[in-house]
Amino acid sequence: MAGTKRELLPSDVLPEHYDLTLEPDVEKFTFDGVVKITCDVQVATDSISVHAHELVLSSATFTPSEGSSASSAESITLKTKSKMAVVGFEEVLPVGKGILEIKFRGTLNDQMAGFYRSQYTDSKGQKRFLATTQFEAIDARRCFPCWDEPARKATFTVTMIYPANLMAISNMPPSSLETRADGKKKEVFMVTPKMSTYLLAFCVGEFEFISAQTKSGVLARIFSCPGNSARCAFALKCCIKALEFYDDFFGLPYPLPKMDMIAIPDFSAGAMENWGLVTYREVALLCEEQTVSATQKQRICTVIAHELAHQWFGNLVTMEWWDDLWLNEGFANWMQTFCSDRLYPDWHIWESYVGMEQQRALQLDGLRSSHPIQVPIAKAEQVEEVFDAISYCKGGSVVRMIYRVLGDEHFQKGLQLYFSRHKYGNTRTIDLWNAWKEVLGKPIDKMMSSWTEQMGFPLLEVLNDPFTSNQVELKQSWFLADGSKETNDDAKVWFCPVIVGTDKGEAPVSFLEEKTGKIPCDLSGASVLKVNFGQHVPVRVLYPEKVFMRLVQNLKLVSAEDRIGLLSDTFATCKAGVLEPGFMAELLSGFKDELNDKVWSELASVMGGLEKVIVQGLDDETASAFKEFCSKLVLPAFKHVGWDQQSSDDDNQKKLRSTVLSAVAKYCYKDSAIAAEAVKRCKAFVADPNDPAALNADIRSAVFDVALQSAEGAEMFDELIKAHETVKDGAVKIHIYGALGKAQSSTLRKRALDFNLGGAVRSQDLIYIPMAMAASGRDGAEATFSWMQDQYDRIYEMIGATSMMLFQNMVRVSGIGFVTEAKAQEVSEFWKAKKVYQNVQKALAQTVEGICSNAKFVDRLKTSRAAKAATWTAAAAGSRL
Repeated sequence: MAGTKRELLPSDVLPEHYDLTLEPDVEKFTFDGVVKITCDVQVATDSISVHAHELVLSSATFTPSEGSSASSAESITLKTKSKMAVVGFEEVLPVGKGILEIKFRGTLNDQMAGFYRSQYTDSKGQKRFLATTQFEAIDARRCFPCWDEPARKATFTVTMIYPANLMAISNMPPSSLETRADGKKKEVFMVTPKMSTYLLAFCVGEFEFISAQTKSGVLARIFSCPGNSARCAFALKCCIKALEFYDDFFGLPYPLPKMDMIAIPDFSAGAMENWGLVTYREVALLCEEQTVSATQKQRICTVIAHELAHQWFGNLVTMEWWDDLWLNEGFANWMQTFCSDRLYPDWHIWESYVGMEQQRALQLDGLRSSHPIQVPIAKAEQVEEVFDAISYCKGGSVVRMIYRVLGDEHFQKGLQLYFSRHKYGNTRTIDLWNAWKEVLGKPIDKMMSSWTEQMGFPLLEVLNDPFTSNQVELKQSWFLADGSKETNDDAKVWFCPVIVGTDKGEAPVSFLEEKTGKIPCDLSGASVLKVNFGQHVPVRVLYPEKVFMRLVQNLKLVSAEDRIGLLSDTFATCKAGVLEPGFMAELLSGFKDELNDKVWSELASVMGGLEKVIVQGLDDETASAFKEFCSKLVLPAFKHVGWDQQSSDDDNQKKLRSTVLSAVAKYCYKDSAIAAEAVKRCKAFVADPNDPAALNADIRSAVFDVALQSAEGAEMFDELIKAHETVKDGAVKIHIYGALGKAQSSTLRKRALDFNLGGAVRSQDLIYIPMAMAASGRDGAEATFSWMQDQYDRIYEMIGATSMMLFQNMVRVSGIGFVTEAKAQEVSEFWKAKKVYQNVQKALAQTVEGICSNAKFVDRLKTSRAAKAATWTAAAAGSRL
């Protein structure tokens, strides 16, 4: 990969150890600090540059380890734009070790970054604040002066001074605790391992916790704000199981004496992997296992597995610079599923991975505005734009691919070699390839570089009918979601693993290194053939009609992963103009007996994608016929699952009910019996919003959605707003937001959006109402975009200055519901006129390209069989037009 000049601090002075003392005031929202940094002066210099942002540095001294006395700083110059401070000295500092001491003061901000405050309700019902941290990617500098770069690893000793009625936790266990004369506690924590600044963490507040130990003696504790300890048990169970699994799989035991995990009320991301102190949103950690929805339960498990995978991938071994972010996030994305599958094999969670993570990767990477997995980063600030589905989901999908190619034994041995060789150090992608190459004895770097160093992925087109020749003739080309073609597009080639399978089994992995190739396959006795069998490779596949129809007519012989892949590939290739869209009708109608929850999730996604373009782009008759088709597809599954949970239901059945009822809310909400039942159940909920028995969590979202779209929608809107005031569970609030966003009248839409900015919704949750509204149809999309235009300054104040990742999501939501070139232009012009544009360029380009892709799809639909109402009517009846 071509190098990019990085903006780094000078390397003439390097940190080795930080002795950091902080005294936060959670009532005045300030903190005082002093940091003593043991440095190695490698080149004699009269200045030391450190990162510092939104801090007041009052004094600095440097004391050489040998000989000379302390030198006081002659000047401290803050460079606001580069978020640095230059400490100048009158005399040149000698080469060798020394201690740089800086005294400073900062603010416990409300921006969910750096050392910040978060509001909670104490045991007496009073509003209180805790202090917590979020340093990744570049916000350790908001807390203390430091070398805030991943390769500048050091050890840390943290000392916290705080009110005696509170509790403090950090990465390591405490080594001493004393009560000072002023009544405050002074707690010193043990020295950390050598690590990057972005992994340091500490929290101060009123906390409850539960604990247990792993087989190897590691203490695991789950912390929460007062009143929530009863909701920590499932997280503790997952933590223990995951740590023990990783100890065995990585062949290197977790190196810290304890693992703390804490739920923070205000948190911009889902979770953060601070070494030994992982921080989470409350909904990503806390639940009552007996009443939590199956979806949230699995989410909690996978998030915990993700963050604990980081304790090795990211913490023990860290990427050298942010252009290899995927080494952290791609692996954790894959590992979260690998681990969860071992802990809960009955979930069949790889089916979920194919339908969610892999599809998110393919959707984003099908755009010209995507980026390679290994993306050049010059300024650290730019990394905010690549915490996306490429680094996470495509990175994870590529790991899934290499695992399938290498096999479990070689994959595991290569990882163990990588960890043993680079522990406590920094790496680049090539270091991982080298470990696997050494174990396997084959040059896998050639294959892998075609996936990580160039953006995009191939469309594998089957050129023949394999049933007549016992071989598959393939052609690869760059797949683009909008079907566009430009000069040099054909120059792209991937070193592509190909797995061909049938209902009788699968062939060994083959490889397509050129534009075309032939793959042998044994089709004796087979009824169907599937390319990318098992969905192990992030590609799209296009079949000749005869081969495609064999799959459609024999879906029961195809695995859930492959049914998901067939659905998503067919929709994507129709949208790109390489397959007649009318084939979607035949394919969808083949799923009338489908009862797999993950396949139903993909069905709902595909139907939603079609509905958006058909309803907005085609005539009313065709739109009505399509909706009726969807209704008839949904109702048999609804009849199977019903409204009520059964004692025999496993988590998969619970998820199926949740997914099917969400589809019912979308396509059957006008059915009077369904609407009446939903309203009845919604009224039972609002009568006691904190009683889990009042409304089953798996159907809660669908019940709210139907009730809001019913004749009693206005009343239900008011009741849900009222319930929101007393609801304690964040997961319930998110379902309320989703329903408010689906309100049917312009009056209620305005009220929902006003409510969103009225102070009752936490900043971290501001995305949910506009996201639901923008996706609800043309009117909702228009209302959302108008609101963003009118309220831009307020929205930016609340989240733009807080988290650029959250704000990028707002950019995406602004265009998610549109399907015309004119709207693409409007959205583009609006954001380009804003100062924030330079920070959201990628998100905007991807949003606009997505709208234009939908516009092209509308044009293709108009000349296809899918534009005829009769096509959908025939498909609903089980026939083909």
